[in-house]
Amino acid sequence: MLVNINYQLWFKVCRTARKRYQVSTNSLMVLNGMYVYSKYINNNFTRRQILYFVSYYSRPKIESYFNVLLDKGFISLAGIKLKQFQMYNITLAGVQVIEELNKSYEEQLYLFCDKYKIVL
Repeated sequence: MLVNINYQLWFKVCRTARKRYQVSTNSLMVLNGMYVYSKYINNNFTRRQILYFVSYYSRPKIESYFNVLLDKGFISLAGIKLKQFQMYNITLAGVQVIEELNKSYEEQLYLFCDKYKIVL
């Protein structure tokens, strides 16, 4: 049931960030995936790693989301590993977006559960 609630809330949660930063819900989803993955590995990440971690999007879609997030300054190139792998990290601006998403999620979850009398 919690998965259904999360899916229902995702678009409401993203509404403010989408408007403020002029990015798509999918870009925010990928940024969130980057954040979770970077926390999991406690390191920078590659495009390929995010492609496998997020796994819902195709390679061309992931490439386009990477380009949007780079252009907006939410991620940056951190260096090149083994002369072939571009490594990325989440910038402070990207972390700020994630924090806003988390705050919005908590608010929307409370409102949703209160409205429908759901106890988690």
